[in-house]
Amino acid sequence: AMCLIATLTFTGLSIVGIPMALTLALMAGLLNFIPNFGPLIAMIPAVLLGLIDSTNTAIIVAVMYILIQILESNIITPMVQKRMIDLPPALTIISQVLMGTLSGVLGILLATPLLAVVIVLIDELYVKRQVIEEEAEV
Repeated sequence: AMCLIATLTFTGLSIVGIPMALTLALMAGLLNFIPNFGPLIAMIPAVLLGLIDSTNTAIIVAVMYILIQILESNIITPMVQKRMIDLPPALTIISQVLMGTLSGVLGILLATPLLAVVIVLIDELYVKRQVIEEEAEV
């Protein structure tokens, strides 16, 4: 998903004519790792560079970033998560809020990967064991 964000951002910024499109796109892709705030942080320099050209350019850049994030958050990430690991969205948000409360920004960064690890461990150590034991009894 990060590569797709970088690619879409680079394409959009290049079309609009924003200087340093590649650098801004790479930054958008990398900062997308930070849930909720990363995309916002990545958008700020691009919008400021657009503002140098005109207010309309800055608005176009902001709308482009928002549309890319909507696409990523609502279509791409759910499809990837569904194929890779079944992370319930509500559980993901709860873990981010809980970890953010307990550990601040670092907790928010680590919440989703830790949740994935916990779900895989529970699945491997408990659920699959239960299925094997039930099959052995039958």
